[in-house]
Amino acid sequence: MLTMRTAMIVFTVLVLCGLAAAPARAADGESARLSSFELAMMETPRGTPLDDILSGRAQPGFTPLLSPGTAFNARPDRAIWLRLRVALPPGPSEQWRVDLVRVPLDRIRLRMPDGRTVAQESFYGTKGSTQPWPSNFELPLPAGLSGDVTLYLELEGNTRGGLHVRVMNASASDAGEAAARTYFRVVYAVLLLVVVVSLGRRLLEPQSGPLGMGAAAFCTWLACLGINGHLYSLPEVSRLSGIGATAPLALFMLGAGPLLLATTRYAGLGKSAPAILPWIRGIGWLLAVAALAALFFLPGTEGPRMQPVAVGAWVVAVVLSLSVLLMDSRNTRWAPFASLLMMLMLAVMRFLADRQVLPATLFNLYGWQLMLALTMALYVSLPWMRSAMQRWAIRRRKEPPEPGAEEKIAMAREKLVATLQAGLRHAADGDMKWIAFRRLLDGLKPVLPQTSAAVVAMDFHGEDVLQVEPPGAEARYRELLAQRSTLLRNLSRLRAPQQVGIDFDGPDGPLQQVQMALIPLPVPKPGWGALLVERPANVTYSDAEMALCAEFAAVAMLAGEEAASVVSAQRTAETDELTGTLRLEALRAGLARILDAARLAQRPVSLLCIIVDQLPSLREAAAEGGAALALEPIGALLREELDYGDLVGRSGPDGFLVVADGKRLLEAREYAERLRAAVQRMPVDERIAPGYTVSIGVAPAIPGERDGAALIERATRAAQIASKNGADQIFS
Repeated sequence: MLTMRTAMIVFTVLVLCGLAAAPARAADGESARLSSFELAMMETPRGTPLDDILSGRAQPGFTPLLSPGTAFNARPDRAIWLRLRVALPPGPSEQWRVDLVRVPLDRIRLRMPDGRTVAQESFYGTKGSTQPWPSNFELPLPAGLSGDVTLYLELEGNTRGGLHVRVMNASASDAGEAAARTYFRVVYAVLLLVVVVSLGRRLLEPQSGPLGMGAAAFCTWLACLGINGHLYSLPEVSRLSGIGATAPLALFMLGAGPLLLATTRYAGLGKSAPAILPWIRGIGWLLAVAALAALFFLPGTEGPRMQPVAVGAWVVAVVLSLSVLLMDSRNTRWAPFASLLMMLMLAVMRFLADRQVLPATLFNLYGWQLMLALTMALYVSLPWMRSAMQRWAIRRRKEPPEPGAEEKIAMAREKLVATLQAGLRHAADGDMKWIAFRRLLDGLKPVLPQTSAAVVAMDFHGEDVLQVEPPGAEARYRELLAQRSTLLRNLSRLRAPQQVGIDFDGPDGPLQQVQMALIPLPVPKPGWGALLVERPANVTYSDAEMALCAEFAAVAMLAGEEAASVVSAQRTAETDELTGTLRLEALRAGLARILDAARLAQRPVSLLCIIVDQLPSLREAAAEGGAALALEPIGALLREELDYGDLVGRSGPDGFLVVADGKRLLEAREYAERLRAAVQRMPVDERIAPGYTVSIGVAPAIPGERDGAALIERATRAAQIASKNGADQIFS
């Protein structure tokens, strides 16, 4: 299926390729245009007769132009004159016209050298054009002109812009106007279609809220109508013609604010950057209000001042819109981002065309309007397309069939075995029983309807275990054990699964009778164990359900016992038989693991080396058996006094090593002092020795240290120094 990003890229490439071909299509009629004419320009006070210009009384005279147009600055009290010298080919039946690209001028007159006005046009009306949506002022020449002809154009207005002059025959001019009308119809149709689609989408999906997009498209449509001079062909707005150039510029500016507001809506700025959303919205509303104020309150003489303000408003709106789109993390931002960036480039091309840097083609002059319309269309269509594609993908995605009861049981059985193996493989020694029983409860839950379940194992490997699912029911089961422990123990020793009705008092008061399935667990006497599964009193268990509970319980117990056996064998191999502490090799491996973990966590580690001071004399008195009389009880004492998580093991024939994880030097010395005092207080048979004392060496690990052998060597050396300095003391 085509991804949204790919669709956006393909769409953008097709649009840009279509626009790139527009200049060629617009230039089809250029062969019938006269390019060899001379153009000159001058400025006079408004109302100056042509006779004064021709006689030289009006100064300074015409200035020749090297291009078929120029930038101009029309003022209310001045008139701009263009002198056009052209060589018309012979042919009395040929109709020639002077075409100028439409700009907000009050009046344009075409005069002959004798002062006669042969044609006139105005931006604020379409009297000179026989078709709607014109792109040029069409000034027809008198019939029968041929050879060298001099014409004069008088321009009056109060605006700035660019003049683009062409001399064309009527057929070529009509063909160009037809292409322009098609172009404008496409632009206006796209914008109005966006308005209609916005309303339609709001009716179909009330939660989508795209009315703001429709309002922005409508304001953009008015902006294009105003700047192209097409709005004044509508009788309802003909009164705006008296406002002068302020009206089209205000309408042009009116599209900037809604564009920015539509962009914030499309890009979801409230989610991506909620802190700046009020500021961007404020700027958008400020631009819209300023445009409306200029439309209704500024006089027509403010056109030249209004023009840079309108252009600046659009620059601000487009730049901010591009920035807002960049804050959007979705792939759908790239198509409108590319179209807005292209629109900005086309606006620059219009500016360069007015300065005669680029040719005045339809694409260079009006391409930015089509890109603006396409941007508004993208704002409305892309979210709709995206949601439609998601709904289509959901419909295509087939829901997996609901597995049957046997399939559920088979999957739960496989999951139980897999999770037991994975959990027990990486579990600590004390967690194995907990993990086995926890996995048993989790495995039964999806395949056996139940209110609650619990595993009870009393005196199981020396401890009582209670696991409950859900955990909130644990208090009720403790009450059950307190009230019915004898009954449950006797039932568990029957060695057969059974179901009974039980009622008992919970922490919140008396409970009604419940149906309880009891599956015995093979816990050796005097202990006992059972899997308890609770249901409402009116729901009994089938034989298949009881067998399933027994099967799952047997799997969990077997896995737990196998893991315990492995751990027991491993402990036997790693434990010193005489003292019950770790052998030196196992202690070195444990020290290496603790050093690695401490280096990653950046926590301290210290090592204590403990030497029994009385061992040399005991060996002399009773050989190796005498040393055992001291090492065995001291080893048992150290295991009892050891902090949780620390390791103790034999350091050799004379003492022990204690790994103090998380303790700095000062804390380790206090730890060593506590152990020394405990050994000193230990009761001893006076026939063996008057008492036992130890010398302890403390060595902190260097930050980042990896070598456990070096740490053991430092601690052993410190212990030997403590022993030689008088014994029964600590040295670090």
